[in-house]
Amino acid sequence: MKPCIYEPKQPNLSELQRLLERYPIPKDPTKHGTASLSFSYGTAGFRYHHTLLPPIVVRMAVFAAVRSSALNGEPVGITITASHNPECDNGVKLSDADGGMLPLEWEDQATDFANDDRCVLTAWRPNMGTMVVHVGRDTRTHSLALSQLVVRAAVSFGAVVIDHGCVTTPQLHYFVLRSNPHRMPNALLCGSSGCCFENEYLESIVGSYVTLIATKEYERVAGVASHNETSRTMLVDCACGVGGLKLPKINAMLQCFREKGGIWLRESLVRLVAVNLPGDGPLNERCGAEFVQKQQTSPIVYSEWEEENLGKSLLTSYVASLDGDADRIVFHYNRAKAVNGNGDGSSNFVLLDGDKIAVLVSSFLQEEIQALSSEVAEARYLKCGVVQTAYANGSSTFYLKNTIKTQVAIAKTGVKHVHSTAHDHFDVGIYFEANGHGTVLFGPKYYAMMAKAEETLLPIKCRTNRATIAWQRLRVLPRLINQAVGDALSDLFLVDAILYLKGWSLPTWNGLYKDMPSRQGKVRVKDRNVIRTNDNETRAVSPPALQRALDDAMTCMAEKDRRASVDYVDDAMIPRPRAFVRPSGTEDVVRIYAEAATQRDADVLASEAASLVHKLCDGTGPIPSFGKQSKL
Repeated sequence: MKPCIYEPKQPNLSELQRLLERYPIPKDPTKHGTASLSFSYGTAGFRYHHTLLPPIVVRMAVFAAVRSSALNGEPVGITITASHNPECDNGVKLSDADGGMLPLEWEDQATDFANDDRCVLTAWRPNMGTMVVHVGRDTRTHSLALSQLVVRAAVSFGAVVIDHGCVTTPQLHYFVLRSNPHRMPNALLCGSSGCCFENEYLESIVGSYVTLIATKEYERVAGVASHNETSRTMLVDCACGVGGLKLPKINAMLQCFREKGGIWLRESLVRLVAVNLPGDGPLNERCGAEFVQKQQTSPIVYSEWEEENLGKSLLTSYVASLDGDADRIVFHYNRAKAVNGNGDGSSNFVLLDGDKIAVLVSSFLQEEIQALSSEVAEARYLKCGVVQTAYANGSSTFYLKNTIKTQVAIAKTGVKHVHSTAHDHFDVGIYFEANGHGTVLFGPKYYAMMAKAEETLLPIKCRTNRATIAWQRLRVLPRLINQAVGDALSDLFLVDAILYLKGWSLPTWNGLYKDMPSRQGKVRVKDRNVIRTNDNETRAVSPPALQRALDDAMTCMAEKDRRASVDYVDDAMIPRPRAFVRPSGTEDVVRIYAEAATQRDADVLASEAASLVHKLCDGTGPIPSFGKQSKL
């Protein structure tokens, strides 16, 4: 289905004035007089109860047009979605011309537009030039009306609007990027005329996935891969959201490849069983990536499906959960926990979150780049690394540095920070937040290296040469992996392909390392601004005594672990206990994070950190304590 394109002949500012009057900024019920509500810009836009959204979307439509004008007519985008929030909420996500998030200085301007009509009324100028705004929406019952308001407001301001209808957030970001191909001149982008529609995008992802899977056949021919692999089926929990509209289309494309391919290809491609589709149940309620990751439990399956034919084990063996707008994904399974030695017992939920995905993807990329470097010297000089935040589990960081031996950069919490760090610091930058949002970014040196690899390896007739296989795998990744933002659908295929090529199951993947137990909490303080941290929020800068006290607590816990462990060899062989604190961005609380060798030790370290914050940072109320009472 192609998008609807609205091309106004001229601005209709009187219509815009009517929209502003019809949808005024609401009054603040908590204040007397004429004071209006104040809307705050979040990670990628605004998110509130859906009844508050009409005035915001009208003003953000104008803002998006102004942003496009400031970029000399480069298209930008608006998605109507509240992601993993419940059905009653909605929001506006803004995407810049590169498919990413707005620059920080423009976030401030967006906030001004949302709160002050003077910004809107004085924004139009006779020389605005071309303005183009892409629009998409999720499946919420109120999203259609809100997206229509975006169209009306932007068109009345004089902007061309391209309405894509119901799409995932990553799709909309990618459509914007594809409309500005000069932003990524080296990327292998779908479409050929500066625009990309849904079918082209999905075909690009599925086709790249099939090409990647097919490289296993070259290993079979070379005698380094087994022929007797079993077919695999993945249950996909779509959170009753927009991702569920795309899975049937994807399955149809996969079926076409099965019918055209040989017997081995029919068995090699994953079979997807989509559950929790739109209308099957309440959006994001007890299902989806956010629920699964935060609650550490399996989702409810609202859908009616042929469990008897597919096998009950499918519910527990290979499951992926998307969030409501399909920009996050986590994987999970249940392992049988023996009781009384007879093998039957309760299920034990196992989550493979963003940290696990980052390790899997990094391991694969490093292996393929190393294989390619045997024939292409330029591959040895690629700077490949993983970006994490302070909240990444210490065991994952330890594994990345010491087993995979890749570089790890720690960025400030928030996807906008990890994305920019991956882009700026690495030629191949991998990032996945623990919540499952992430992607892999390929820089100019990567594309230059791949061009050199093509020049070197094309004359080689043998497709089973290991370096050639690596080149064939690496060359399709920019088409498979969304280069604008994290994309649950493309990440789903990336993970499945890597597991297939490595011959790994989910338990094998999970067994790469064991997460350190952790504890999060918060301490109420009179003024959160008394605490300042370094750039990546791993250490407190002020008050000075706080970080010294935290260091002493971590050292004390490490000494305790050394005395208690019969297997202790060297500090360099195990992750150390860790704690950090950071002020909240919205309320007078300080957030606590601690991890250690056992859950009890993590609770003790978190309690100690909370006590130090309360004492040194003017805490209010009772001192939080976690787990059973104990002291360092």
